[in-house]
Amino acid sequence: MKYRRKETVEAVQWDGTNQEDVKAFARQFALFDYADTNHDGKTFDAVLKIKTMHHIVPAEIGDYVVRGTKGDFFVAKREEFEAKYEEER
Repeated sequence: MKYRRKETVEAVQWDGTNQEDVKAFARQFALFDYADTNHDGKTFDAVLKIKTMHHIVPAEIGDYVVRGTKGDFFVAKREEFEAKYEEER
């Protein structure tokens, strides 16, 4: 037997520079820190964390921030998300 996911979710992909898009989508569930990943004291990259139902989860560049069917938020790895969902047109 074959099974298909029934739910439709909304999501935005984190690219490391789209803080405003993520903030607009996830509102108070999106938390940002800034880290000097180049260790030059001048360049600070955004670090995204998402408040889920039980934890605060870091998101890596390429991950998707997903709003579930019950309004909850979670982080999905790009490969896993794209294997499970396809964009509606």
